[in-house]
Amino acid sequence: MRLALVGLVGLLAVAAAAAHGSMAKPPRSVAVSVHGPTTTVFSWSKERCDDADIPDLPARAFRDVHGQVDLIATHYLDRRFGGRDFSHLRHPYGLIMRSNENPDPAAFDDKGWISATWTADGRRVYALVHDEYQGDAHGCGGGYLPCWYNAITLAVSTNGGATYLAPRRRLIASIPFPFSPGGGPAGIFEPTNIVRNSRDGYLYAIVHQEIQGSNAASCLIRTRTPGIASSWRAWSGGTSFTTTFVNPYAGPVADPAAHLCRDVGPAPGFNGSSLSYNTVARQWLRVLASGDGFYYSLSPDLIRWTLPVQFFNRPWMGAWQCGQQDPVAYPSLIDPASSSRNFDTSGAKAYLYYTQFNIEGCQETLNRDLLRVGVAIAPR
Repeated sequence: MRLALVGLVGLLAVAAAAAHGSMAKPPRSVAVSVHGPTTTVFSWSKERCDDADIPDLPARAFRDVHGQVDLIATHYLDRRFGGRDFSHLRHPYGLIMRSNENPDPAAFDDKGWISATWTADGRRVYALVHDEYQGDAHGCGGGYLPCWYNAITLAVSTNGGATYLAPRRRLIASIPFPFSPGGGPAGIFEPTNIVRNSRDGYLYAIVHQEIQGSNAASCLIRTRTPGIASSWRAWSGGTSFTTTFVNPYAGPVADPAAHLCRDVGPAPGFNGSSLSYNTVARQWLRVLASGDGFYYSLSPDLIRWTLPVQFFNRPWMGAWQCGQQDPVAYPSLIDPASSSRNFDTSGAKAYLYYTQFNIEGCQETLNRDLLRVGVAIAPR
């Protein structure tokens, strides 16, 4: 059995390499390192539209129908940056999506963060929305974290990202259990950006699953029809994607375990943020966050990942302690030279975008900035 497994792994690696290049160029290990100065993309103290205008998820980008760059790193009052390139981004005041703050958890329509975008033509843009039901604002007495129930929903722009609306059938991914006061954080959280795998034509993303602080999993999901919310499926083992998501409010769920994600790793305690197909590594590159900074991991098939390697040493907000350097979170890797409209490929040079929390008196406030620094990716 071991020989058979090794053979299958080898075939998968070769297939992944062939999809993006020559059969003679299999995946290879790389080193990621930070180089050059750190620059401020957005300063909360100088550029905010209102106090809640903060970079609260990883930066995502695409080129619109006119060739302009559209970058989103937003809060639930969703806004964007735009310009002719990444060095000339403006931050207009207008909202691109408004959260309805619906008090009914079954509506999946409380507060929504645009977390990932995908467009084929730069005009019609599909978005994965990190949808938080914040029960503490609707009568749940346990506080924010115990009353946090999350799902992934769909929003669509038909005007190149200027505005987004949710369709009537918006639910993409949820755990198969309804909201339970005091049972959070629970749900499906924080999608990575969406990437297209040229080997099979599917669009992929990784989401995080959690149920009462356990059953934590990094879930690989995919679809060929991003405009149909119910079309996304999760990896179910081997090369199969048959796990479906169900709406727990649509009726009794006979077998909840059948609708839970399987973990693709790469390791416990890492919060995945960003995906790209890297032409130097000739495989997929994932950027993650953990207690002492940012890491990267590699995969030939989006399922099997190497152990994370640190390349950026700063306290992560999720593990920060008073007295440490100002913490960081939400890393994403974007290569401005990518030939992809959705920047889901990267080469030897790219930018690491991330949020810096500007601590005041050992307390987290809304004061946080979006920064970027160059990275180099080279063969080991």
